[in-house]
Amino acid sequence: MNSSCLVRKELKKIYGINSFLANQICDQLGFQTNLQVGNLSVEQIDKLSRIVQYYYLTENELKKQVKGNFERFIQIGCYKGLRVTQHLPLRGQRTHTNAKSAKKLVRP
Repeated sequence: MNSSCLVRKELKKIYGINSFLANQICDQLGFQTNLQVGNLSVEQIDKLSRIVQYYYLTENELKKQVKGNFERFIQIGCYKGLRVTQHLPLRGQRTHTNAKSAKKLVRP
């Protein structure tokens, strides 16, 4: 993390943490909105890393879970699994003109 950036902004760079979760974590720890990463104490860094590690799925764990969900859909043969294998949109979007981006994103 860059020492001159805000904590809330840097937390959003972690895969699986969006702006709402970043704000919620910082509020839970009592961080001010303009607190920078370089100004964190060792205790604050320790608390922050413990909360993110124990209460939220991030990075590789989250990617494994999403991949496992797609594999489970394919295995049980549901409609969503069929759409995954055909590289088409899963959630009812139109395919007549807009399926190009779904076809580009080859799912696991």
